[in-house]
Amino acid sequence: MSTTHNLPEPHGLPGYTWRSAQLEDAPAIHQTLIDIDEADNRHWAGTLSELESEFADPDVDAKRDTLVGFTPGGRVAALAWVYAPSKVENKHRAYLWAQVHPQHRTRTMEDFVMAWSQANARRNLCQRNGSLPRLLRGSAMTHDTARIEWFQRHGFEPMRHFFTMRRHLGNAIAEPTLPNHLSIHPWRPEFDQPTFEAFNESFRDHWGFDPIPYETWKLFFTGRDSFRSDLSFVITDGDEIAGFAINYYSPEENERKGIDEAWIGDLGTRRPWRKQGIATALLNHSMLAFRAAGIAHASLGVDSENPTGALGVYERVGFKVVERSLSLGKYIEEGDCDPQQAQPVLAVTKSA
Repeated sequence: MSTTHNLPEPHGLPGYTWRSAQLEDAPAIHQTLIDIDEADNRHWAGTLSELESEFADPDVDAKRDTLVGFTPGGRVAALAWVYAPSKVENKHRAYLWAQVHPQHRTRTMEDFVMAWSQANARRNLCQRNGSLPRLLRGSAMTHDTARIEWFQRHGFEPMRHFFTMRRHLGNAIAEPTLPNHLSIHPWRPEFDQPTFEAFNESFRDHWGFDPIPYETWKLFFTGRDSFRSDLSFVITDGDEIAGFAINYYSPEENERKGIDEAWIGDLGTRRPWRKQGIATALLNHSMLAFRAAGIAHASLGVDSENPTGALGVYERVGFKVVERSLSLGKYIEEGDCDPQQAQPVLAVTKSA
């Protein structure tokens, strides 16, 4: 049973029906995300299966953390989805996944969706004890000036740039080389738990990272449909995992994007084994496996200011930047945690 959030008809937005998202809405939501991707020249929609998995996320209560605006014909016109990880180390974060279909973009609609998203995130983060900072985050492609302006209009500021990089696998790929005490293996189920632990350890010093629980790992990493165990690898030193490459291949997304690519999705090296060529070996080994499987391109994502020097490693093995995105943020001040201000938005003031 969904909740309507007790929303009256927002002023200036007649004709829409608003309620929380349900699993059976996933196909309609996914189609709207595909429409947005096409209009905005981006590739964020993912697969329908991945979207359905979002409803099982232990850190999301769809009845509380989502809002969908439907047209009279039942199409999704707008979506607000707030994700606030419960396991944190240095700050509380809420990620605002605010989307409006191109055919329904008005300032009134955008401001309503953003205001609801922020109020929901404030309510969540302000209920948490402790003195850790509270941060709201959103994302945009750097070429999408309209989306950037939308977030900036609500007080968000640019924080970090990220790159999507790609390499054609028809070009020469070096054979992986490693010190004698290290060895590379195809991913196997018995590697799952130790790789999860290595993931949390190796990414702990990355910007904006908080450790994830094992159920999240199983849901969104090695449990997702596009995970390819046969194209994923770990490097071991005796019984210890030193590094890993968790890789993905999605025919559904490739057909929609018109490119045949596999993703080096999660590449990590534990701190004691850094500077030994592990990342380069995993990249080359993964690319050789992709090519042997008949795949044309390898792609990956990277923080432009990655502290481990990953960007340079990727460039040296032939990857080039093909897309750029931006993380925007806004801190919640103590005054913003007034109980009255942290209530969900029930209406919106008409915008000019």
